[in-house]
Amino acid sequence: MFTIEMLPANEGDAIWIEYGSNPIRRILIDCGRKTAYRAVADRLDDLRELTFELFVLTHVDADHIAGAVPLLQDQRFGPDRVGDVWFNGWRHLNGQHRDENESVRVLGAKQGEFFGAVLRERNYPWNENFSGFGVVVDEEEELPRVELADGMVLTLLGPTKDKLSEMRDRWESDLISADPEKQIEPGDWERALELLGRDRRHGPDILSAGHEGPILVEELAEVPFNADGSEPNGSSISFLAEFDGKAVLFAGDAHAPQLASSVQRLIKARGLDGRLSLDALKMAHHGSARNNSYELLELLDCRRYLLSSNGSRHHHPDPETLARVLTINEDGVEFCFNYKSDESLPWADETLKSKHKYSAIYPEGSEGLRVSL
Repeated sequence: MFTIEMLPANEGDAIWIEYGSNPIRRILIDCGRKTAYRAVADRLDDLRELTFELFVLTHVDADHIAGAVPLLQDQRFGPDRVGDVWFNGWRHLNGQHRDENESVRVLGAKQGEFFGAVLRERNYPWNENFSGFGVVVDEEEELPRVELADGMVLTLLGPTKDKLSEMRDRWESDLISADPEKQIEPGDWERALELLGRDRRHGPDILSAGHEGPILVEELAEVPFNADGSEPNGSSISFLAEFDGKAVLFAGDAHAPQLASSVQRLIKARGLDGRLSLDALKMAHHGSARNNSYELLELLDCRRYLLSSNGSRHHHPDPETLARVLTINEDGVEFCFNYKSDESLPWADETLKSKHKYSAIYPEGSEGLRVSL
């Protein structure tokens, strides 16, 4: 068994993966906003012995981390329920190992400070698959490979060291606050925990302009690619997950050129002829046209595309992205949406599906989708 569930996370990501049987193993990627945290916590309530092999916090954008901060504090979760947490903090941007004395300055933006402070306070495993160092790709070495229990193999594709370096200054500047009452210095764990204690938005629950007009794929496919330049997105963790002959690329919010470069390296290292075969692609940045270039998509032999967003705030997925997919693949493409939204529902048009030979999968209700490979 290998299933991927895109939980309701508003415009963000909360990806629940299950694989194997007897026992079923689990991986959680990001935790969206607080709605996603509650969806995860409800499951923890229902099954008290539930554990995760891995929890990946790809980067510190609010639509990925806002629900993760209360999850770490929730008594239904805890260090004994997760094998490792992948998260790149301030020390990792500086190439530093975990210091048990914590004498180095740690972490960046406010939510990152909160997340790291709780990881440390509650003694969660932190990047132990990487001996406490950053979850990062070295362009001079082989792509890191991590094997989880029962044969799940993860090949890290990003970020690279230069992307983490670009994030360093941004992370420092994001901590600057006009209000001295809310100021945090990098690495001030006690201060972060103090502010977190006053911040209800990031606390755990108490226990007990979309596309308008017709879709014209041919015209959309001609829209030039304008690369994402966001430092947080560039620092996003991305990886290939392989189990029982199935392969899925989880792209996070990665920059397309960097991800394409790592995919090319993997293709070369494996001696593949042309493209990397996938059973699914969790599209980068919720299907943003700025993170899914022709260069990247043409490297992938894939028919199933996973799209996680309710379309709020940034109106993802962009129609240009789906048009690029349909231009590259002649037929048999499947788009899997975890919300019925103004951005996703136009792709349910029967005439459009017939013309471009694709299918569109939606939740049975209004939100959340489980895909079995």
